[in-house]
Amino acid sequence: MPPLSALLLFALAAGGVIAVLAGLRLLHADWRLRYRLAGGRESGAGARGPGRPRVPRGLSAQGRDRAEIERQLRGAGFFDADALHYFVWLRLAATLAAAGLTFVAMSLASDNGLAIGLVTFIVAGLTYIGAKLALHMRAAERERKLTAEFPFLLDLMLMMLESGVSLDQCFRSIARDERVAVPRHARLVAMLVDDLDRGQDYQMAFDRWAQRVGVSGAKEMATLFRQSLFQGMELVPALREFITEFSQRRVARAHEAIGKITVRMVILMLIFFMPALFVVLAGPPVAAILDTLRSSQP
Repeated sequence: MPPLSALLLFALAAGGVIAVLAGLRLLHADWRLRYRLAGGRESGAGARGPGRPRVPRGLSAQGRDRAEIERQLRGAGFFDADALHYFVWLRLAATLAAAGLTFVAMSLASDNGLAIGLVTFIVAGLTYIGAKLALHMRAAERERKLTAEFPFLLDLMLMMLESGVSLDQCFRSIARDERVAVPRHARLVAMLVDDLDRGQDYQMAFDRWAQRVGVSGAKEMATLFRQSLFQGMELVPALREFITEFSQRRVARAHEAIGKITVRMVILMLIFFMPALFVVLAGPPVAAILDTLRSSQP
């Protein structure tokens, strides 16, 4: 392909990607405006914007894949009702952009049509699969950070409860004054306080809080809070148990990270150090044997 034609094709592909992204942004603004004018909510269960274009059924997530993506989106901190819709559109746009850019790059580097098509297909498939993998990694990272913050959050609650502060005041104080100590949990507690201020009952508000946290043990803590409010259950001893459990989780994660580092170091040694070591140790004997063979030849 001539260089001028390849550059023109690359410019057209880049312009097409920019136009698609700009169009999606304008559509998103239009959906939100019409949805607000229609009296709908921006988020929440069952919320859905009017006139929202649908993804083709063959490209949209269905069945178990849809449930898994929704769970990973909640785990990654995306609680909007349209989060799945946006993820599907962004994954599709990223796949098309990667395919277009790969096609242009391969067209500049090679004239083999089969190689161009094969590499473009592979890159597009990896981008489509990698979007879900990136979402999974973000959800795992958020879960790790929330788990690491839990002992500090529970220590704060324990000190406040032992000083005579009620559970409701405890939540409000954390949401208002503890954004530096526990920034991620303070945001989630602030959302819990907002739910209570909007008139939701404590049972539903605690269930929504546990769903937003998405960490093992959050549902049990929500049940504990409800029992403390409505049945007068002693909260301090149970919080101490949770503090011990989450502290042990942090220690277990630290041991796991140390084990992973050890394995990586062994692999690096095998790849980079062992070949050089073999050359240093086996080089002189091999050279001596070769010299002996050469000297023995007539």
